[in-house]
Amino acid sequence: MAKSPPADWKKYPYRPDWGNPRWFQFPRIDGHDPELGMATYYLDGFVRGKDSGRQYAVMTIFSEMKIVRGMLRVAFHTFALYDCETGHYGTCTDNDYPLRLGRGRKFSNASDHLDIRYDSPRGENSWLSQRDASGELRPFAWDLDLRGRDHHGESMELTLSVEAERPPAPLGGRELGGEMMFLGGEETYSYFQSGLTMKGRVRWRGADEEVEGTVGWIDRQWAVDDFTVYQDVRSTRYRHEWRVLQLDNGWDMSCFFQYHRHEQNRKVPWSGVSAQGPGPEFEIKATTDVTIEPLSFVKSPGIVRSFFMITDGPRWFPHGYRMRVPEWDVDVTATPLVDAPAHHLRIEYWTGPVRLQGKVFGETVTGYGFDERCRPYVRNFELTEVLRIMISNREDGTAADRRALIYRLSEVEALCLRGDPEVALAYLERRVSPILNTQPGEMQSALEPILDDLRLVLRTKAKPR
Repeated sequence: MAKSPPADWKKYPYRPDWGNPRWFQFPRIDGHDPELGMATYYLDGFVRGKDSGRQYAVMTIFSEMKIVRGMLRVAFHTFALYDCETGHYGTCTDNDYPLRLGRGRKFSNASDHLDIRYDSPRGENSWLSQRDASGELRPFAWDLDLRGRDHHGESMELTLSVEAERPPAPLGGRELGGEMMFLGGEETYSYFQSGLTMKGRVRWRGADEEVEGTVGWIDRQWAVDDFTVYQDVRSTRYRHEWRVLQLDNGWDMSCFFQYHRHEQNRKVPWSGVSAQGPGPEFEIKATTDVTIEPLSFVKSPGIVRSFFMITDGPRWFPHGYRMRVPEWDVDVTATPLVDAPAHHLRIEYWTGPVRLQGKVFGETVTGYGFDERCRPYVRNFELTEVLRIMISNREDGTAADRRALIYRLSEVEALCLRGDPEVALAYLERRVSPILNTQPGEMQSALEPILDDLRLVLRTKAKPR
């Protein structure tokens, strides 16, 4: 029988009935711990303008971490707004490096509760715990004040009063209790908290209006280790993808996949889906039996770039996906509301809002979520996979031709994995191009950009990272 959270969960101090009590005690765990190798505070949400009726999405990250085997401490803050009606978005990131010519640190947090302040060029950004009239902390309630200048040069401001209507839930369900391996580190902890009531004001792109919403997500992650111990300088070893799903039947889900790129993108732990059901039970579930199928791909326009690029060549990212969880009878499709939501982080980092539809436990559902992608498809065998998937998801041309193309491309992929790009290119031109040249014009036009990029990478003599 599923356990239910204590009826008084919305009371500090709160200790959930899962997880290591050393780590999962609220509000202390959201405070600053100087011994940690990394601590990240993430929020996304959907709000609607009270005057315009326009739907906006918001995403913000505050993160502090050790680097160079724990010898230096750095931090950053990212803030983004999305216009869900037009697909336009704006993003800004500011970094706090250890050597700033005598200036103080930009990032600070309280020691026993969440009270983050970040000194950015546009003023202080903050995520503060709320207090009642007597000065006591209000459990699981916060105020956010976010500001910046986006990559288009537009000023962005957002104030939000946020209150959680659900208790925290562990990544990995009760079995893992929020403790997992992350990017090679053996001791990482994570919980999420959704069901957020949000009210505030947005000022952006000529808009200045009150906003409110009830679809929001907080994600917390911290680790004992310094992640640079397990990564190379450009973080080419481990990459991840993360999907948040908030559905209208009351189930919220976190689907997290990690990949070992040096082992042909082998999926490594923790990779799976964690879920929390509607109240009052707030049932917790988790499973590793989940598949994510990209439905299409989009090429990076290269406007917003990371500090360390895996390649200066073509970079393709999944664009829309289908998630299936057989044991839960889940089959959900995500449609992006923003095409290429890149952000200026240390690695390639895309995240943006999606619209969801499908079924969960056999019941028809809709909803909203965020799709985070940090694993670009850049190597020859990866671009071959992109082309193969794009063909498999098309309906034009004949079924026989699509089957032949998919099979021949799997052979090209095998030659790439064998380490023979010149042979793979010759085989592509001999076996694949003649079939593609007979396909309908719309199909050829849609596939031409990825086909040209695949040829380019196959001709490149530099060893891909």
